[in-house]
Amino acid sequence: MIQGVVIMDAIKQYMKPKWWLIGVGAIFTILGLLTYTDGAGAAETAWGADYTDYDVFYEKAWASNVLWVAIIALASGLLIEGRGLSIVAMAISGGFVISFLLQNLANGDLGYGYLEPASAAPGMIAAVGLFLSGYLHLGEE
Repeated sequence: MIQGVVIMDAIKQYMKPKWWLIGVGAIFTILGLLTYTDGAGAAETAWGADYTDYDVFYEKAWASNVLWVAIIALASGLLIEGRGLSIVAMAISGGFVISFLLQNLANGDLGYGYLEPASAAPGMIAAVGLFLSGYLHLGEE
């Protein structure tokens, strides 16, 4: 049993919600800004070379939604402590996963490039890590 406790303590050491929120928030803030500033490139990645001005708008609009959630994650990691921080980490990651699932349902067979497994994997890994960091520290005050 002691070995299991040691392993769990080691895992918890690297899964602190504060640092996950700051890291995920910073990375997604940068990605959101890059996507917004290169809306045409994002539209081409998402829809192919025959993208339209509407596609560029949608990619920029999506980037602006990513930005505000990323900034909330970043600010939460810097300003909130204890159990509340764990709850925020779980809520932000849960919201991301729900949003991703709804996008997949809406996508159908449209072939939206950012929902391909290779494109979606980093965000999903970040969401799972963020959720686990909150869950593992949920009992802390």
